[in-house]
Amino acid sequence: MEVPEAVAEEVDEEEAVDIMALLPGAVQEAFATLPIAGGEVQFEPDLLGFGYKDRHTHMFAEVDTQTLNETLLGIPVEIRVQPQTFSWNYGDGTHGVTYDPGEAMPDNWAGETVVKTNQETPTSHVYTDTGRFPVALTTTFVGEYRVGGGGPWIVIPGSVDVQASPGEADIWRVAARNVSGSCRDASHWGCNGPVTLEPGDTPPKIFADQYDANGNWLGN
Repeated sequence: MEVPEAVAEEVDEEEAVDIMALLPGAVQEAFATLPIAGGEVQFEPDLLGFGYKDRHTHMFAEVDTQTLNETLLGIPVEIRVQPQTFSWNYGDGTHGVTYDPGEAMPDNWAGETVVKTNQETPTSHVYTDTGRFPVALTTTFVGEYRVGGGGPWIVIPGSVDVQASPGEADIWRVAARNVSGSCRDASHWGCNGPVTLEPGDTPPKIFADQYDANGNWLGN
């Protein structure tokens, strides 16, 4: 292994060779304990985790490539970590792995309006029951390092799993009935808000400002 000039300037050649021989092991050990940010579970900004039973609920990982500077064996080392895979625990007893972190959906795809409450994406999930589900994510990172601030990047063997900040999916069902006309009273079916609250329910985050503290719909 070539001795970087920055290392050779600090110690004699023989010691520099010894350091470079030990450095890969020191880097691999440091890689396992670095303060890597695992990212966050995110939902569509305008839905805040709201979704419907038996439809696609879109979520994604908000996570970045990170560069950390360490001093190992007395020399500065730059370590770059990149997210590689994403292991999802959807909170309903099912799990999934994606290689795509996903991203927020646009309002239109190929000239068509995106129905964000039922758009299949590489990171969407279909819940088969209603309820609030804690969504956990483990991000797997791979790494590489370099010394001297401008040398070649060297792959670090192995990978590191880091927990992301979790999210919560709030899943509701859709009910439909035939009615004879427009709403005349807020107590009538379909006239008591964007969603029908059962005893113990709380409004979804996206509709929270439309209900009072007792769960009564405030109306439009």
